[in-house]
Amino acid sequence: MDRAGGWLATSVVKAMTAPASQIVLFTELFPPAVGGSAVLLHGIYSRVRTADVVVLTDPSMSRSASPTLDGMGITYHSLPTWRGGVAHWRALRYHMHSAHGLRRLARRTHTVVHCSRAIPEGVGALLARLTGGPSYACWAHGEELATALTSRELTAATSAVYRFADAAFANSRNTASLLGRFGVPAHKIHVVHPAVDAARFRPDVDGRHIRARFAGPDDIVLLTVGRLQRRKGHDIALQALARLAPQMPQLRYVIAGDGEEREHLERLVSELGLRGHVFFAGTIADADLPSYYAACDAFLMPNRNDNGDIEGFGIVFLEAAATGRPAIGGNSGGVPEAIEDQVTGVLVDGASVDSVCHAIRRLAADPAGRERMGAAARRRAQNDFSWQRAASLVSDVQRRLVTADRFAPRWSVVP
Repeated sequence: MDRAGGWLATSVVKAMTAPASQIVLFTELFPPAVGGSAVLLHGIYSRVRTADVVVLTDPSMSRSASPTLDGMGITYHSLPTWRGGVAHWRALRYHMHSAHGLRRLARRTHTVVHCSRAIPEGVGALLARLTGGPSYACWAHGEELATALTSRELTAATSAVYRFADAAFANSRNTASLLGRFGVPAHKIHVVHPAVDAARFRPDVDGRHIRARFAGPDDIVLLTVGRLQRRKGHDIALQALARLAPQMPQLRYVIAGDGEEREHLERLVSELGLRGHVFFAGTIADADLPSYYAACDAFLMPNRNDNGDIEGFGIVFLEAAATGRPAIGGNSGGVPEAIEDQVTGVLVDGASVDSVCHAIRRLAADPAGRERMGAAARRRAQNDFSWQRAASLVSDVQRRLVTADRFAPRWSVVP
């Protein structure tokens, strides 16, 4: 092959393999900030290889000034959202500031903004779009949609964000059904389940040092991981434990996480006489999480619908599953998609102490059943909930949006 032909072939290969578009991920929550949304976004976008990814986030939330993370460029943007609503002058000033930042970052051709939520991030993306900025897609997690439905102002703002969005990512089929209540057409909605790193969360992780801190060799250890919120059902779990403890004194319950319910839960432990059975581990360092799952016999989070506040999916159920542990979870929100009932765990009525009691008693008394469910949970986590699969789904939507954008005229509501 002559020099010209070699140059042409090299150019074609580069054109075929180089990222053809840019994603601007606009999110208030991103690692090392904690929370399911932060884990979800990092897990997916750090694995996108078909587009360049720039993260627009808040330095006060991330507590980091690093310009890159796992190949993603990070741009910091102050996000002092006015929490009282979206139409207050402080909120409008913030949203206009965000829109300006998005337009500036998206000067490159074929950029799509991916917003972590409709409010606040999606409002800024909407304003940027209406003033000649890039197209955008918006995530939905479930609980924020349920909250928006309690307010006329938030419902209107959320509906507007999804109306002008080119795509919506839902973390579960349940969340997708909630999007329908905001008038989002089905063809815009793409269900992308959260995932788990099954090489990091696995059955052979050594959790003995954690287990020895809270329990003896013959005890049954139950574990909850997550923010201490009412919807997660810690209070119902404690009441169930109080009923079971006289007949099953070997039960131990480790609560990992912190939040607004901690003082109430600590008081409840005292009132129910559960000291010695219940332990508050506080916020767990990310590096220690696999050992905590490995230290337990079963995962317990009997979530419920708390005045519209729901569990959108629950990555923690997948982390327990990948570790080979069965889970007890509430039959509400997106959790029935995370737990296969009677196969990888048990779904319960999270508002019923009796229902939670029955599930705990069953798993505590059946080590063979726990092992069988744990093995099934591990297989399902590996087969159905990989980060690579989730990133591939997002990448596919990105490609379609970019292709459509190539043939769409740029438009604006301002001359």
